[in-house]
Amino acid sequence: MDPYFRGDVFIGVSDLEGVAIEQAYLTATSLPWGIEARLGRFLAPIGKQNTTHRHDLHTVEYPWVLQRFLGPEGLRGTGLYLSKVLAPFGFYQELQLTATDRLGEDDESLVTSEPINTRLGALGYSARLRNYLDLTKHANIEISGSIATGKRAQPASGLGGEATAVGVRQTLAGIDVTYRWRPLQQGLYRSLIVQAEWLRQINGRFRAPNGVEYEGPTRDFSGGYLFARYQTSRRTYWGARIDRVADPAAGGDPLTAVSGYYQFYPSEFSKLVAGYERVSGAGSAAYGRVIFQATFALGPHRPHPF
Repeated sequence: MDPYFRGDVFIGVSDLEGVAIEQAYLTATSLPWGIEARLGRFLAPIGKQNTTHRHDLHTVEYPWVLQRFLGPEGLRGTGLYLSKVLAPFGFYQELQLTATDRLGEDDESLVTSEPINTRLGALGYSARLRNYLDLTKHANIEISGSIATGKRAQPASGLGGEATAVGVRQTLAGIDVTYRWRPLQQGLYRSLIVQAEWLRQINGRFRAPNGVEYEGPTRDFSGGYLFARYQTSRRTYWGARIDRVADPAAGGDPLTAVSGYYQFYPSEFSKLVAGYERVSGAGSAAYGRVIFQATFALGPHRPHPF
C-alpha cells in the first residue's frame, strides 16, 4: 500500500462506447493543508449526479437535463482535480476545482481548422462549492453551486478545407439541493431523500465572417429535475422524478418526463429496479416505457463519497 498515492481505474461497457475507460486517475493522499489532488481522467464535479456512476444512481438513468447538457455518459475529461474541505462558518464546505483538456466530448464528425485546446483559455475549467449542514440529529441538507466553462466545436459551413466546425465558448452554471432524513433508531428501515437540481447552458455568440454560415446554438438553454425516494423497509425503496429541460437538440423545445421507480436490494451486493417513465415534448410524440434493471457487484466496492 503506497502511503502517498492511490490509483483508481473504472472500465465501463455501454451501447454508445462499447468497452471504454470511464475514469483512470492517480490520487495524492498526503498533500499539505488537507488538499486532495487527482491527475488523470475523471468525471467533472458539475452538479450532484454527474460524479455518480450509473449503477449507483437512485434511478436507472441520469436526469434528462444532464443527458442533454453533459452527454449520455456524463461530463468528463483528462487533467487535474483539486479539492479542499473547509469549515469557516461552523458547517462543512468542500471546494472542488478542475482543469481538463476540453469541456466534454466533441462530436467526432466536427473538425476544426486547428485543435481547440491549443490555448490555455480554451481548456475546460470547473468549480464546485458544496455546503453541508446538519438540521437535526435525523436530517441534513446539502446546497451546492457549480460552474464550468471551455470552448467546444460547433458546426459551421463555408470554412474551407476539411473544417466543419469552429470553437465557441460554452458555460454551464447550476445549483443543486439535497435533503436527507434518516431517524437514528429506524435508520435501517426508514429514510427519505429529496433532491432538486437546475442547470443553465450558456452558449457563446459566434460572429460568422462573410461566406461562413454558423450552424451551432444561438441561444441559452435551462433545465432541471425534482427527485424523491422513500424507504419503506430494510430492502425496499420507492422513488419518483419530474424532469423538464429546453432540449438543445430540438432547438429549445421543452422536454418533460415523469417517472416512478421501485427498488429492491436482495443483499448489499445486488439491486433490482422496476420503473415506468412518460416522456413528452422536444418535437416528438409522447411515449411511455417500462424499465427493468439488475445490478450485481463482484468483489469489494468502495462506497461513493457522501
